[in-house]
Amino acid sequence: MSLGIIKELQFFGLAVLRGIWILALYDVLRILRRVVPHGVWAIALEDVLYWACTALLIFQLLYRENDGALRGYALFAVAAGMFAYHQTVSGFLVKYISGVLNWCFGILLKPVRAVHRKVVQVFRVAGRFYKKKLKKKLKEFIIILFS
Repeated sequence: MSLGIIKELQFFGLAVLRGIWILALYDVLRILRRVVPHGVWAIALEDVLYWACTALLIFQLLYRENDGALRGYALFAVAAGMFAYHQTVSGFLVKYISGVLNWCFGILLKPVRAVHRKVVQVFRVAGRFYKKKLKKKLKEFIIILFS
C-alpha cells in the first residue's frame, strides 16, 4: 500500500474515534441529567456548550490531520463512530452508571435529607411563632408612627 493511502486510512480511523469521543461526552451529560435534575434553561445551555465543543473537536481534527480540508468521508467517519458507539455501549453505560450514581447518592444523602426535614420543621414552627409577634410589633409601630 502506498503511504498516501495509509495516511488516509489513519485519518479515517481518527475520525471514527473522534465520533466515539464526541458521543461519549454527550453520554456524560445524559448521566449528569439523570443524576442531578435540570431545568429547561440549564439543559439548553449545556447543549449549546456541548455543540460548541463538538464543533471545535471536529475542526481540530480536520485542521491537524487534514490541513483544514473538509472531506465528506471524514464527516461520514465521525458519524459512523457516533452511530457505532450509540448502537453498542452508549445505552448500557448511561443506564448503569446513572443507576449506580443514583443509588450511591441515595444512600449518602439519606441522613442529609432526614436532618434537612427536621431543620425545616423547626424553622416553620419558629416562623409561625415569630410571625405573630412581628405582626403585633408592626401594628404597634404603625400606630405610634401615625398618631
